Amino acid sequence: MTANGLEAVFLANRDRLLRFMRSLVQGDEAEDLLQELWLRAVTADSGPIAKPLSYLYRTAHNLALERYRQAARAQRR
Repeated sequence: MTANGLEAVFLANRDRLLRFMRSLVQGDEAEDLLQELWLRAVTADSGPIAKPLSYLYRTAHNLALERYRQAARAQRR
């Protein structure tokens, strides 16, 4: 099975995406979020994406932001 579309872009840029994640979150959380990003990439049912790498970076940023908000809510409780 060969990767195509968004999966192929993810695989070709995995190291760059991981570095980006590490700039947003600490420790092993970057790997966790990268795994979540991968799952979204392979299950995406969105049709053609004009700028797939930009899409992956935006999704990665959104995942990190979501994780930050969850932690903030948990801390407030």
